[in-house]
Amino acid sequence: MPVVRMKINGREVEAEKGEPILGPIRAQGIKVPTLCHLEGLEPYGACRLCIVEVGSGERAKLVTSCNFPADEGLEIRTDTARVHRNRAMLAELLLARSPGVKRVQEIAASLGVKRSRLKTIAPSNCLLCGLCVRVCNEIVGASAIGFEGRGVDRVVGTPFYIDPEACIACGACSEVCPTGAMQMEEKTKERWRKELGGFNRLCRYARMGAVSSKVCPKDFYCATCEVDQHFLDELGMHPALALAPGRKLQPRKVSHFYLLEDRLYSRGHGWVKIFGEQARLGLDDFAQRVLGRLSAVSLNAAPGKTVRRGEPALTVESNGHRATMLFPLSGKIIRVNPLLQEDASLLNEDCYQRGWIYTLEPEDRYRESRQLLGPRQVDHWLQEESDRLFGYLSTSGGTALADGGELLPDFTSHLDEDGWQRLVSDFFAKV
Repeated sequence: MPVVRMKINGREVEAEKGEPILGPIRAQGIKVPTLCHLEGLEPYGACRLCIVEVGSGERAKLVTSCNFPADEGLEIRTDTARVHRNRAMLAELLLARSPGVKRVQEIAASLGVKRSRLKTIAPSNCLLCGLCVRVCNEIVGASAIGFEGRGVDRVVGTPFYIDPEACIACGACSEVCPTGAMQMEEKTKERWRKELGGFNRLCRYARMGAVSSKVCPKDFYCATCEVDQHFLDELGMHPALALAPGRKLQPRKVSHFYLLEDRLYSRGHGWVKIFGEQARLGLDDFAQRVLGRLSAVSLNAAPGKTVRRGEPALTVESNGHRATMLFPLSGKIIRVNPLLQEDASLLNEDCYQRGWIYTLEPEDRYRESRQLLGPRQVDHWLQEESDRLFGYLSTSGGTALADGGELLPDFTSHLDEDGWQRLVSDFFAKV
């Protein structure tokens, strides 16, 4: 995708043509309020709080930055009186609809609005932001809920207002709801307790496809279940959002290595998956194959620690050698994968899912994520890395490919310590 130049508050910046301008704006450290926007979901533009001004003079207009495309020569202003006035009016509308919702109160206060001049007729905790509907459709793939009615009668509900069989009680809708209004998960579990018996009481992880089959032994009280806790610990974030059963992304092969398109990649062969305010980190397929069968992993950070991009993240051992991998993002560590210390081979067996390493709150995810490689750049970069690797191995006297053209396991095991350290320095000592 071509790069375009545009101005944000008079400052020239670069962006990918067609990408929503909200990302480049936030990459400049500019705060833009949103209620309906969440990384990983298609832009929606419902709350309109992210409005900015584009164009100049009489042709300047207000647009929602979450879904307005970047283009060459675009002039964007985020701090005009017109923008502030309209955001404040939107905050008043939200306060009139949902006066008791804490998140709305916080956003209104940040915009200088203490109360709404509009009369509240029928207060509702639901903002109609659409996050629950979209995550159910796009991420979970259940399509169990949707919008019903029009205008002032518009609500989030189930088809024909009947309890849907499609709901798998994954809890993703409740997780992303900014107000706590969505209770679909609990309603479905209550219905299952009354209606289902025996082998029909399938665990929600079986319904998500995470396990082949499992009958719930806990009467659908998931918070007390060791299976639920296991998945939370292993995945490092809400299981439905991590597993994304509605997407079922298949790894894509570039040269001899696999990648997933829902991730960003560092030049040191780490991957980053951003969802909401958190990011999950791991090593890519190139890294785990080049490093070889891992015998030990030592993590350099614990929950609560603040780390910087480029600092040592972990040390791995393979074939008597060690390699240090670097953090691709700065932020505060929220969770580490507890299984890696016991079983380093997870990084080899499932580097993109169960072999995740850290979950953190990025310090500035918009600015730093732009230094990572996205789906449009990663193919070319990975092909170049592959070519460099085979050029390096050809000079070191090693064999990487079997007769059929597939990569041999542990194809770097022949390297002596000097050759190993040169390999690590060339491919992994960068971000």
